[in-house]
Amino acid sequence: MRSMRFVVLAAVMAVLAACDGGGATPDADEGKACADAKRGDIYTVGLEHPGLGGWLDFKLMSATPAPPAFNDNTWIIQINSMSGGVVGAPATGASLTVTPFMPDHQHGTLKVNIEPMPDAGQYKLTPINMWMPGLWETTIDVEVGAVTDKVVYRFCIQA
Repeated sequence: MRSMRFVVLAAVMAVLAACDGGGATPDADEGKACADAKRGDIYTVGLEHPGLGGWLDFKLMSATPAPPAFNDNTWIIQINSMSGGVVGAPATGASLTVTPFMPDHQHGTLKVNIEPMPDAGQYKLTPINMWMPGLWETTIDVEVGAVTDKVVYRFCIQA
């Protein structure tokens, strides 16, 4: 029984050490490995993705810093309606939920604030805190009127 407790404790300590986000951890090279494997999106101004349901179109208008980087990020996203693959009018009055998540570690980060911008269909997302090197997936769930859709942006973050 005592040896089993030691094994469990050792396993917990190993997980905590891998996810502490500070100093030289085994994760320090994850961002480079992610980029080398081309697991993420390549950032460009206006990086566009159709929603997974095909109802909305998403365009990453800007990222600060650019490309998305370690720690706090601010994004401006443009959301438009879409029908039959054709991009339509801006999605104003949308309700957004933004969820940054690290799939390789199975954890997320801080709550993201959403602020409508003066330009129709644009929303400011801050902070998108990607506090560890590696692959981060940021899912943006949107509800506008009776339409719901979502998009996932994937970036390899390096320390």
